[in-house]
Amino acid sequence: MILEETYKTGVRTPNAPQIQQITAHLSYYGKIEGKNVFYWFQNHKARDRQKLRRRLSRHQQLLQQHQMSLPLPQFHPMETAASYSSVLHPHQIFHQIISPHFLQQVHTVFYGVVESPSS
Repeated sequence: MILEETYKTGVRTPNAPQIQQITAHLSYYGKIEGKNVFYWFQNHKARDRQKLRRRLSRHQQLLQQHQMSLPLPQFHPMETAASYSSVLHPHQIFHQIISPHFLQQVHTVFYGVVESPSS
């Protein structure tokens, strides 16, 4: 518990005095060395990176699946420049293409929590 609490406060690679302090706290529960504390932090950080990579990979897969389901835009070379005045800004296109449901799925993948819509 001490290790996880320290990790949650933002300590990812404790320095020597921090390792000594954590080791002193943990020695109450049994024999432990500083290297055990050091390796715990290294392993925990590596597991967090693996989880993040998996989440990003799932996010990319969802994004690719969604992009593949979109119809291809039609290009008409004979259109005049005046007809482009009604073209949407890329930000507007993004919000028309990406549904709120999809954004909620992406949020769930990254944060594991489904938020209710604010409006």
